Amino acid sequence: MPAAAVANDHQPPCGGVQPGKLRPPWLRIGQFAAPLSMNRLLRWGLGLALIALVLVGAFLVLPFRSFLPGGTIADVPTSAVVNGTAFNRLFPSPQLGESLVFTQEKRGFSEARLKQGDQTVALLAISDTTTAPEARDKFSEASERLQGWPLVEQGAQASALLVVDRFQVKVIGQGPGLAVDQRHDLLAGFDLKGLAALQSKQLSKQQTKQLSKQPADQSLPSGPSAALPSLDPSQFTTPEPMAQREAETVR
Repeated sequence: MPAAAVANDHQPPCGGVQPGKLRPPWLRIGQFAAPLSMNRLLRWGLGLALIALVLVGAFLVLPFRSFLPGGTIADVPTSAVVNGTAFNRLFPSPQLGESLVFTQEKRGFSEARLKQGDQTVALLAISDTTTAPEARDKFSEASERLQGWPLVEQGAQASALLVVDRFQVKVIGQGPGLAVDQRHDLLAGFDLKGLAALQSKQLSKQQTKQLSKQPADQSLPSGPSAALPSLDPSQFTTPEPMAQREAETVR
């Protein structure tokens, strides 16, 4: 056999380890390094995807939190506060060349901008003062009334009305501003009767809920302490023996 062939027989195979011998530990660990790194990346990727999903879900649900059951607003149950969607239909209808753009809506409040073309003329708002009773204080000394409801002026460009001692209707002039008569005309343009009707609807809902929580009426007394009505023995006559009645008949 040639010398080169003999030399090749004694050379270790690729990897530097002769047949029949174990690979060094650092080389054996290297076999699993790539799969371990891939598993770690996969776990990190799934974790980040889950966090992103939770954040996106919270962002989508947040605008509708006022529609969810339960919760409070200023320590008042949300069920006791009128939702802003009920106010939207009560705003004044825009005139020719005007537009009404709703800019904010939440439980207990709704706001819109009255525009003429691209210019905002006034801010219109309805709020449920159940969550802010102090807002009603300024109406206690009101000297003016509009359709029977107390009317006050707040500064040079704001007029406010209090309906059924609960709902505040406000008009705030924007841009060049509005005259007092113009603001009062806008206040009169609200459906104030419909707004007052929301009070009775809200009360009826609360009464219905309270009745549904009360226990059913029981016609008979129950419980160990409930006593049956006492009977007076004098009200009843004792039947006479049969033999005595027959003797009286014979006589």
